[in-house]
Amino acid sequence: MTSTWELVHGHVEAALADATRASITPDAVASTLISEAVRILKGHRTLDDVRAELQFAIENLQDRDYEFMRP
Repeated sequence: MTSTWELVHGHVEAALADATRASITPDAVASTLISEAVRILKGHRTLDDVRAELQFAIENLQDRDYEFMRP
């Protein structure tokens, strides 16, 4: 069974390949993906929930070494 991540990742990789062939930058693809993700979330969640989801992503942009998560 395919996971959600595997499904979406495959489509994103294909979109990036298509974009390269069309001379569209990865940055432009990423911005459009964010816009589309927000559109989808708004259709199924409250604005506060969408805001919280985006805030979580923003707060975790920097890779961190979480010692408490080590085995």
